[in-house]
This record gives sequence, structure tokens and C-alpha cells, in this order.
Amino acid sequence: MQGLPKFLKKTSLACGLLTALGCAQTAFAQSQDIMILPLIDGSDGKYVSLEPTHVTQREGYDNQPKFGPKGDVLYFTRMLDKKSGEGQQTEIFKYQLSDASLTNVTQTDDISEYSATPFSEGFISVVAVNSKGQQHLRLVSTVNQEQKVLREDIEPVGYYGWLNSTKAGVFVLGDIMTLKILDTESNEKPRVLAENIGRCFEAVAPDLVTFTIEEEGIHHLYTLNDEGDLTSADIKLPEGVQDYTWLDQTHVVVGQDSKLLLVDAATTKELGDLGELGVSGITRLALSPDKKTVAIVYNRPE
Repeated sequence: MQGLPKFLKKTSLACGLLTALGCAQTAFAQSQDIMILPLIDGSDGKYVSLEPTHVTQREGYDNQPKFGPKGDVLYFTRMLDKKSGEGQQTEIFKYQLSDASLTNVTQTDDISEYSATPFSEGFISVVAVNSKGQQHLRLVSTVNQEQKVLREDIEPVGYYGWLNSTKAGVFVLGDIMTLKILDTESNEKPRVLAENIGRCFEAVAPDLVTFTIEEEGIHHLYTLNDEGDLTSADIKLPEGVQDYTWLDQTHVVVGQDSKLLLVDAATTKELGDLGELGVSGITRLALSPDKKTVAIVYNRPE
């Protein structure tokens, strides 16, 4: 069986589009579903096709989509009835685009996993909540489900994005939400780099991730490098929006209610209105590696 890796392998530089977990599991009142839509190049620019593939259509919480590095699978978080005792827990599922099959990747009894991100061949990283309510960044083998906590001293981790194979930018929950770098090769206490940050991280280049800082109710995009330096990306997200995914070096795709929008430093363009599909409350998004497919999370109609 394949064991957990030493931190020498190249990580997948993908964004961790994470849920606010709170200090323990969060109660989810609104059912959420995931659909996949083609992103088309038209004569007037890009637009989204209104011909969806429904990854999930059920009462319950399905969230945090993330494409695999080849674009052939989509990882997501699903809330289940707890297998033992009372309450609920979440596990990581994998949707195979070729045949629409679903696989439970984590299969745990007393741990809730969130925010799967491909790490290296045969491994994903997750935020995991143990039976004591502690939230750590972990590696999970997709072969035998073995898990390893990364830096037990850094918790509760809410969101993260990998800078490289040994460092991740992490959102640490508390009275004040803080940005730190989790270094798997160091035992030193990480310093606080920013406060009031958003939940969406995305890796855009080696040793570089983006995140947002909320300023007067608006989320502004910033970059973080592996040395802890912050730089403004000069993009403001629309009011009420904190989730995004990069289309190219200057544009991000966001959702606002039923609309998908393309945003850069100067303009906002509508890619499509999904209202006729019964979509509202779009939050998290993911783009396939070839940028031809977008996965969205939306509120299930009541």
C-alpha cells in the first residue's frame, strides 16, 4: 500500500476553495448543490453555456468543488448522517466526469473532512475536524485513506492554499481571523501576516497564492508569496462576494446571486444568468485546468 509522502514531491498548485468551519462543525440550514457548465468562446467574448451537468441534486450539503489536475474528476465535500453516535459529519467525495460515478474518498467514522485539494500523485490535502473539535491541515492517501496531520500546533485551520510542497497559506480561526504560513519543515511559530481575510485561496504560480482582505465590506484581492510578502492585485470583488477563481492573469470569475461574472481591475462583464436553471445564491466556484468548464455551488431551490 502506498504510504504518506515525505515533503519532497511537487504539490498541485490549486486553490483551496474552503468553507468557514467555525470552531467545530457548522450547522448548514440551506441545501446546496453543484453543477458543471461549459465555458464557451463566442464572437463577443466568453460566455457560459446553459447546458448543465448536475454533479449533485439532493437535499443536503454538497460544497467546495475542486477539479483534479487532469480535469477528469471533481472533488467535493458532502455532509452525511454520522455513522456512529449523533450528529452529522462531512466526507470527501470524487465525481468522475466520464461516467458520473461517485466515490467516497475518505471513509472516516470520527473525522469530518473539508476542502479537498490535489497535492501529489495519490494524495489530497484536507481540513479535518477530529472528535475533539480540533481543525488541522492533513494529507490523505486516496489509495488507502491513511491520514497525517500537518503541524499539530497550528489550528484551527479554516482555509488554505499551497504555496509549494512544504508551505501553505492558511486562515486560522479565532476572535480575529488571521493569515499565516504553515511550514511543514519548521517548528517555529508562524507570524500573523494579515487579518479579516476571505475564505478563498488560489495558487497562481509557484510560491504564490491569492486571497482576499475585506475592507469596508468589499473583498480586495492580494497575493502572498512563500516569504510572507503581500501585494495588492488591484481587483475588487463585487459587493457581497468573496469567492472567485482565476480565468487568466488579469480576470477572475465570480458568482453573484444567479449570475456568473468576469471581473478585472477595471470592468465587470456578465458571462451568463443561470436564473432560468433555478440557480440562485452562487458561492464557490472551480475552473477545470483547461479553463473550459466551470463548477459552481448554488442554493438548492426550496
